[in-house]
Amino acid sequence: MQDPIRPQQISSFWRWLVDHQADLNALESPEHPFWDVLLSRLQELDEGLWFEVSMPGDDVRELVITAEGDWELFPLVEAMVSVAPDVPGWDFVALKPAMGFDFSIRYEGLDLEPRQMWFEPLVDEDAPEVLGLRIAIPGFNDDQEQAFANGLLVILDTALGEKSAATDVDVVELCELPEDPQEEGFLPLPELSSYVEWRRSRTTH
Repeated sequence: MQDPIRPQQISSFWRWLVDHQADLNALESPEHPFWDVLLSRLQELDEGLWFEVSMPGDDVRELVITAEGDWELFPLVEAMVSVAPDVPGWDFVALKPAMGFDFSIRYEGLDLEPRQMWFEPLVDEDAPEVLGLRIAIPGFNDDQEQAFANGLLVILDTALGEKSAATDVDVVELCELPEDPQEEGFLPLPELSSYVEWRRSRTTH
């Protein structure tokens, strides 16, 4: 059970950040001294909170407050951002937004390409609200199963957005890519966003 949301602490955090806007404007990487200072102040609200920041160059930069997939902290993050101050040049975002599947990552030595992956929905008739996924990955092997699994969680978090990845997908299984995935009932992984949206519309009506 998480601690209740405390508006006074949230207000105090935002006042502090406004007072340190010059430091925020200069923030570019974790090597910058203000990175750890900001993280420390944020984690005074809850040690499960983290942040991401966009790089300088755009007219408006983003500070994303994330719970790293811990759904119990989502209300706290959303409450924080709902009362965020108006800071020139900045947008404050609750939870990592959906970025789609048009990217690739290198994770623990694995080169992972979402556009080459396929998924098969796993729905239990006795628990239709629970969505499982069997995801077929080129080059998957049991010896590196944990690395593949962790990398895939990063992909889903990035592609679907933090909230959807944590609340719409319940179980994930991994397997090697079949020779003809479409024939075996798999769908291209980039179609997962549309599938989740379609499934959500069916279960909420």
